[in-house]
Amino acid sequence: MIMPYVLKYWETYFWLFLLLFSSIGLTFFFTWFLQHMIDAAIRRNVSEVRTMLMYGVLFTVLSSLISYFSTYLEAAAVVKVRTDLKNALFHHMMRLPAKYYGSHHSGEMVSRLTNDANGIDGAIGSNMLNVIRLPIMALSAFIYLFQINGKLTVICLALGPIAALSGLVFGKLLRRYSKVVQESLGKLNSFLNDSFAGYTVIRSFTMEKKIYKQYETINGGLMSLEFTLAKLRGWFQAGAGSAGALSFFVCLGVGGHYLMEDSMSVGDLLAFINLVQHLVYPLTGLAGMWGAFQRSVAAMERVQEVFNEPPETRTLPSGEPLPEFKGSIEMKDIRFSYEGQTNALDRFNLMIPAGKVVALVGPSGAGKSTLFNLLMGFYKPQTGTILFDDQPIHLLSSSQLRGCTAYVPQETYLFDGTIRQNIAYGKDGASELELIRAAKEANAHEFIMSLPNGYDTEIGERGVRLSGGQKQRLAIARAILKDAPILLLDEATSALDSETEHQVQEALDRLMKERTTIVIAHRLSTIHHADLIAVVDKGRVIEQGTHHELLSKKGLYARLYQIQYSKERDELEMNKSG
Repeated sequence: MIMPYVLKYWETYFWLFLLLFSSIGLTFFFTWFLQHMIDAAIRRNVSEVRTMLMYGVLFTVLSSLISYFSTYLEAAAVVKVRTDLKNALFHHMMRLPAKYYGSHHSGEMVSRLTNDANGIDGAIGSNMLNVIRLPIMALSAFIYLFQINGKLTVICLALGPIAALSGLVFGKLLRRYSKVVQESLGKLNSFLNDSFAGYTVIRSFTMEKKIYKQYETINGGLMSLEFTLAKLRGWFQAGAGSAGALSFFVCLGVGGHYLMEDSMSVGDLLAFINLVQHLVYPLTGLAGMWGAFQRSVAAMERVQEVFNEPPETRTLPSGEPLPEFKGSIEMKDIRFSYEGQTNALDRFNLMIPAGKVVALVGPSGAGKSTLFNLLMGFYKPQTGTILFDDQPIHLLSSSQLRGCTAYVPQETYLFDGTIRQNIAYGKDGASELELIRAAKEANAHEFIMSLPNGYDTEIGERGVRLSGGQKQRLAIARAILKDAPILLLDEATSALDSETEHQVQEALDRLMKERTTIVIAHRLSTIHHADLIAVVDKGRVIEQGTHHELLSKKGLYARLYQIQYSKERDELEMNKSG
């Protein structure tokens, strides 16, 4: 998964590897310098000491330069790869089907893009470089040390595998617990997302203490997991540190014995003690590196899980664009269920002529919203066919299908940003004139211009700084700007006061003109003039006709209408008496 992103910046990694080998070379140069400097000082060879000091200055300069460029290039490589990965992940998530979004919390998906994507740093930076550096360092150190004293080298080498073995044992545990921590962070993000989005409900029901207790519980569980990880990392460090300390004392003790026997010089011993760490550390370091790598692997696995989800695949076999769409829609024997549950649509049949207004009515759970999801391609029917101008929609690409439709939901969703940006989402590259015209047709221009910054007014998250009617009119302006031949309207006036409803309804009338319109009707009094009313119950059309035709049939529509009419009449009388 990672390698394609790493290979894209092969030049940066090439220089990193070159600097890595230069750093290894300088390590051995310093060992040689220390060995000869000490021996020259003991021999009181002033000329050689001066020469070695000049080498020391050169070593310091080169070491500083290599350290700087290594740190900078590693950080640059990690940032570039991580950014590309996040871009690819977000692009993939934007193409995932609605089914995925329905089964995953938004906070969990944010966690994949933040905590998990950031957690891969070790696998594309220092840990990846150490996979190459440490074995080379160990092999080179062994050869160099063996030339100084072969017996002492073999003794010290025997200590390294102890730490390496511990890395294999604890590495699996680290990977397991790291993945659990990442999952807990995802749950925490989901909880926070819900808490901040629903703050008005929390405060109105005085749920602050309850929510805080829940947060405290989740956070406490995460803390416990992180403590476990800290203990595992501590055992890693303890094992590595013990092996390093043991090698130092072995070198000092055995090397001191060789020094007394004159089989080693003082310079040889100090050089050996300095370099032996580079023989033992790669083996102990591999343990620590393995543990860190396992944490990165756990993050990569969670990112890979998202990449493994298949995106929407709707393509035109011929690659030809769809001819100009007139607007007729036909649904033939549609069956659909969510996750194998009871059919939301069951043998659903409906013909919608181009340019007509068709209203869908029926009790809650009848399948009206499901039909909208199918028409926009969010889900596919298990059986049956949906035709746009006699063209099966499964032959259309996602962009072609949704380019045919404009959707105005009952609960308007606006993005954090300006009014201009939110309307402009309806059409890429829309001119200022087009944008203003759409706002005027939506009865939104007047209230927009009354705001301090007009079209550049910031509306806040979900349009929190606007009223319900203002948000609805912006959504309508966005749909007008899109100018799609099919309008899907989840009745947008049911929660508005009378004056605002009138303004929104005027805008909707303009939007519906000369478009094929499907309305989910919550208030039957608003659809008297629909060209066709389809009554939906238990996933199928059980009645259809005009308002007067359906009333004369005295079926479900007539009963629903009578119930609403009586309720509205009672409310009107109560208002008059009040």
